[in-house]
Amino acid sequence: MSNLYINEGKKILESFVETGELCGAAFGFVTRDEYECDFAGYKSLLPEREENSVDTIYDLASLSKVVSTTILALKLIEDGCVSLRTKVSSILPDFPYKDITVYNLMTHTSGLPADDKDYKSCKNREELYSFINKLKLNHDPGTYVEYSCFGYILLGRIIEHFKGDLDKYADEVLFKPLGMYNTMYNPKEKGKEAECAPTEVTAQRGCIKGEVHDGKAHIMGGVSGNAGVFSTVKDLCRFTAMILNDGEFKGYRVLKRSTIDLLGRSYTEGLNSNRTLGWLFADKAVNAGDYTSDVSLFHTGFTGTAIYIDFIRECAIIILDNAIHPTRDNPKKEEIRNLFFNQVLLRYDEIQSRKR
Repeated sequence: MSNLYINEGKKILESFVETGELCGAAFGFVTRDEYECDFAGYKSLLPEREENSVDTIYDLASLSKVVSTTILALKLIEDGCVSLRTKVSSILPDFPYKDITVYNLMTHTSGLPADDKDYKSCKNREELYSFINKLKLNHDPGTYVEYSCFGYILLGRIIEHFKGDLDKYADEVLFKPLGMYNTMYNPKEKGKEAECAPTEVTAQRGCIKGEVHDGKAHIMGGVSGNAGVFSTVKDLCRFTAMILNDGEFKGYRVLKRSTIDLLGRSYTEGLNSNRTLGWLFADKAVNAGDYTSDVSLFHTGFTGTAIYIDFIRECAIIILDNAIHPTRDNPKKEEIRNLFFNQVLLRYDEIQSRKR
């Protein structure tokens, strides 16, 4: 493909770069067989303006939950380590809530709160685990969807219980086999800082670059179930192609087809939000534009990242932007995303209709 589908979306992004409402972005469109990607604007504005590229490494923020943690949890299920009905306390004996399951963590129905700023007093991962264990539930498990980073931190801990370090296991079974060589935790420690797009400039941490922006993952040393993964649009094209191809990419099978099928339905019908395992599922309230399909996955990251996977159209769209650079005060962050996805999906539908 020669940017057939993303050119109109690129114009939208460039218009916001020109007005100063967006630093820059890298973005891609993926089918089962091929992909195209491009960029707009700048990699950074501070401490100096740098040109962007498709090789820029972005902090995925909460996209880490689906790009890494969800996939690794699904592999635990395939390996017979856990099932969705496994009680968290049967693996983590110090966890006090006996009715919360792996399913609850993956669908954000555990009842754990969305946030509690007192976590900032924690100094390391063990203190953060203890803090989570003392949290009070906002809802009975399974009765309400409340998106919780705390739940995914626990899911990462479960993965490490069976497989060792989260980052090493992700490298072993996911990133390196798929050829995602610029996808990693803690890129600054790996000598990749110069290739990273910076995120927020804060009084406490200065210009954050090559280190995870998320406060909880930062306490965890940059490797956590809720955040910490950095990647490029090229690498995420390979990742989404794997999902579109029933768990396989270029001869390497990450997940079985039956496991990918688990993502093709909602687990929270009748509740306040429509979710499958890890992802939002065909939820019309998402900021993926107005043309999303009835069988689709969507997830975002606070730094300005998003992935949309459409099982009906058999395509995926990726956008990575550092919308919180230099500050998080960007009121048009969601509008930019909606306009971009609209243009890409409209273009795709137009081209497909000509082929019929």
